[in-house]
Amino acid sequence: MYFSEDSMDMIWGMLEACRGLYHGPNHPEGDVHTHSLQCATIALREGTDIDLIVAALSHDVGKAVEMHGHEEHSVSMLDGLVSVKTLWLVENHMRVRTYLDGEMSRLSKCQYLSHHPWFAELIQLVRWDNMARRPGWKPVMDAGMFLDRLDKVVDSRWQE
Repeated sequence: MYFSEDSMDMIWGMLEACRGLYHGPNHPEGDVHTHSLQCATIALREGTDIDLIVAALSHDVGKAVEMHGHEEHSVSMLDGLVSVKTLWLVENHMRVRTYLDGEMSRLSKCQYLSHHPWFAELIQLVRWDNMARRPGWKPVMDAGMFLDRLDKVVDSRWQE
């Protein structure tokens, strides 16, 4: 087991709190819970980085507290359960959008993101976040299934 079952149970509880939370017309897939499972499913299919895959699963859990600024709430809720890298990815997944849209005007902020060693993974997280907006797709997964699939991803990564 590459990730703590206790930590995953707590994260899964946070995801359950997102069931029925709708986040607007830019999300035709439905609620935050469905979006998160779609994002995690895509990450498990394409990814090989545990921290990034866990970020895909948990990036929006803070929406259960507040939609605007949810990334700060997500980081606060996840602190102590996930890696520093996962926290950084979750914290910056909305911020990178302003960077990519050209709305981030301070050069120092742009350089902080673009020169960060996890910038490529952040871009991947935002890609998966955008892909996880498929109406009618309701992935079926529980915490145990997620952990089993995560273990398989990690095992296959080290067999290459």
